[in-house]
Amino acid sequence: MYDLFVLGQLMDESMSGYLMRQILQQIVGRQRKISFGMIYPLFKRLHEAGYITLDDQTDKRSKKIATITDRGRTRFQELMMQEVPLNPNLEFTYSIKFRNFHQIKPDLRQKILQEYKDYLLASQEDLRRQVIDIKKIPISAPDLKNAEWVISLKKVQMEAALQWVDSSLNEFVK
Repeated sequence: MYDLFVLGQLMDESMSGYLMRQILQQIVGRQRKISFGMIYPLFKRLHEAGYITLDDQTDKRSKKIATITDRGRTRFQELMMQEVPLNPNLEFTYSIKFRNFHQIKPDLRQKILQEYKDYLLASQEDLRRQVIDIKKIPISAPDLKNAEWVISLKKVQMEAALQWVDSSLNEFVK
């Protein structure tokens, strides 16, 4: 997930770890803390794999500037083509892929959006089953009411996401 983010950012321009951290922190928001202790080892690993070069640049301070290599460009495309696994980072991984749509061809955009839509439809079906199953559990009436209320929020969010995907399929596939 972070490999894809870094390689995607470097597809546009070379940058320092400091700038990379700032951009990533802006994307993840306050939910996660992005440290230099995460960025620089990631840079080192990507460099050792041959995906990026690291060049020392000295202005007022010494800094390493990361630049994507041809091998890194190939790896970026491979990561963009991979299906996103079901895990807690799924939404974040899709958001990284969506941020890189300007780097990929329309057919891959369509594939990614369709995979996301399939995930949303499956999640929508899970919510439908959850409404049925929760009534089979012996919980108090107030707990049941609150559970159904929360599920209704998730349904609204799911519908909005599905509308967004359908709109995006029309827009980005052109």
